Amino acid sequence: MTASNPLSAEALAANRAGELSSEQREGFNALSRYQRRNLLSIAAFLTAGALIVWYLASPTKLTVLRRELIAGGLVVIAAFLVVRSVTGSDALTRDLQESRVQSVEGAIGKHRMSNGRAPSTYLLDVGDVTFRVASTTYHSAPDAGWVRVFYLPLSRKVVSLEQLPNASPAPEMTPPGVLKSLAAAVLPGGSRRETNEARAGFAKLRETLQAGFDGPSEAPPAEARDPRPLSTAVLGTWTNGFIHVTFSEDGRLTVKMFGNEKTARWSVDSAGRLSADVMGHGQTADAWVAGDQLTIAAQGKHLTFKRES
Repeated sequence: MTASNPLSAEALAANRAGELSSEQREGFNALSRYQRRNLLSIAAFLTAGALIVWYLASPTKLTVLRRELIAGGLVVIAAFLVVRSVTGSDALTRDLQESRVQSVEGAIGKHRMSNGRAPSTYLLDVGDVTFRVASTTYHSAPDAGWVRVFYLPLSRKVVSLEQLPNASPAPEMTPPGVLKSLAAAVLPGGSRRETNEARAGFAKLRETLQAGFDGPSEAPPAEARDPRPLSTAVLGTWTNGFIHVTFSEDGRLTVKMFGNEKTARWSVDSAGRLSADVMGHGQTADAWVAGDQLTIAAQGKHLTFKRES
């Protein structure tokens, strides 16, 4: 038995206001009733067990005192569960009575625990807080990045989750910087929060690279491009967060990547295409400038850069 989808976007407005949506309340009320019925069922089994011990247990195997202690203990536990079910004193029911939703935000981490044939326990780490969640919530949550989790404070039931702009800095684009961040992300030693923030940094790097290498596949119309000739519009320094390129007026091209710098020559041919010899031999590609964005299209790839200066 589960409540409504805890990652439902429709509920975020209510959760941001510190409340449950009507759908969430209905789902968690059903879950609360289900759990309270389970308590009554467990209490009935315990009571039956107490009766079996008291009336049917062999007196040669159990002394009267031991029989009384076992039967009495089972009855006490059963009575406690009945009271808990009837009065609604469990954490989830109290949460629904108080109707408060809290939130925490930070870098996310996911891990699960298995114990033989028992069902796996699914856990989400957000900042310094850990939540036990259903498998559907676990698999729906992002693997890395920054999130805000909304939850019920007493039962710690996750009610919704939203992804936030990634606040972790991407690794420094040098071999030592990448290795240092990689070690923080995968090697033991730091706290879970520090590990998750390092993993979020790599996720930010992946997003930056994807944005830089997945530019628009088609050139914009002429009226959307820089009206100046490409040889003028391209002058300056451009970056996609991974590669920094500088086109100088004297035809010199400077490329910086991973802390290394390479110098080449560039030009614009009679057809308006960009030519450069970065790889040791001349290469030509279509290129265009639109606003503060430079796109270079070659061999089916589209590199997109933002103007730095």
